Amino acid sequence: MPLRVILGYDIVMSFVSSAAAFIISYYAYRAYSVTKKKSFLLLQLGFTFAGFGLLLDSILLSAAILSRIFHLTTTGYTLYFALTVIAYVLVLSSYAVDKFEFSETSIPSLLPLIGFGALPEGILLTLAGAITIQLGLNFFLNRSVDKLLIFMAFAFIFFGHLFFMLQAIRFAGFLILGHIFRFLGFASFLAFILRVVKPG
Repeated sequence: MPLRVILGYDIVMSFVSSAAAFIISYYAYRAYSVTKKKSFLLLQLGFTFAGFGLLLDSILLSAAILSRIFHLTTTGYTLYFALTVIAYVLVLSSYAVDKFEFSETSIPSLLPLIGFGALPEGILLTLAGAITIQLGLNFFLNRSVDKLLIFMAFAFIFFGHLFFMLQAIRFAGFLILGHIFRFLGFASFLAFILRVVKPG
């Protein structure tokens, strides 16, 4: 598959996933307005960070291709990585906030330029895996449609990062599967949020 096609697909799917993350963020805020649960506020913040990470990555990748300033791709991926880590920490916190008092943690202001690769995707895979395991336990202990949807959402996101990690090890075809699974994860999460804010 030509590199231009792969990069074009990567940019378009990142924009689509970013839009999905912002939609989830909006409906998570609506859910917070209805329920007043801090967990939905943390979800809203988490998906806002995730959306901005994806958006910045795709914008800077586009700029790198158009301007031929290729270090912009590293900057874009570094921002995506950092914001996604913050997003996953917020999502993890949303499941603890109802049981424990939430205390803010400081986030280092200086982050190294990471660049796309198996190691950063492995870190995101580990975080997504921790969330997926917690959600899986929640579902199997107390089964409901809502718990199933959010478990499926992060299971899809987990596999998305797995395929991105494999792609970074030079299996380029896995990029397509990574984007598909991440989008399916966001779609499942949106279905859950819409169930919370639906009228009546």
